[in-house]
Amino acid sequence: MPDQLLSPGRTIILLGNVFYAGGAFLADWNETHVLNPRWPPHARFHNGQTMSLGVLLSSASLYFAFRPAFTPMTVAAAQESAFYASAIGSFYCVAAMSAILYPGTDWKDPEAKFGGGQKWLFSSIVAAMWVGYGLEVARLGKAKSA
Repeated sequence: MPDQLLSPGRTIILLGNVFYAGGAFLADWNETHVLNPRWPPHARFHNGQTMSLGVLLSSASLYFAFRPAFTPMTVAAAQESAFYASAIGSFYCVAAMSAILYPGTDWKDPEAKFGGGQKWLFSSIVAAMWVGYGLEVARLGKAKSA
């Protein structure tokens, strides 16, 4: 049914969003990024912009993911909402994956003791968003035919 609150698809979309939005703060609010005394203020500005954008995109994605649970709508509209949830939930990580294409970038901060796995992390979250979408559309399709 479109109004089921925690379906497997929505749960995957929820976890992906929480992971990347919260993970950005965990990964960047430290001495190698936001608190790095060698970073100029404008670099910190853009890092803050990126972290806030993650929260905003995650919030929009979750709105679309859970909207059918609180708003009466057709199955087709609920499936469309799942598409928007997955697309918007993917934007931050797709942008992060594209960042390696800019001059002078690297997957790992030279000052970090660990890391460098961002390409796998971000691509996994994008994949999870679309797996969540597929599960949700399939679930809604079954509700439509029932």
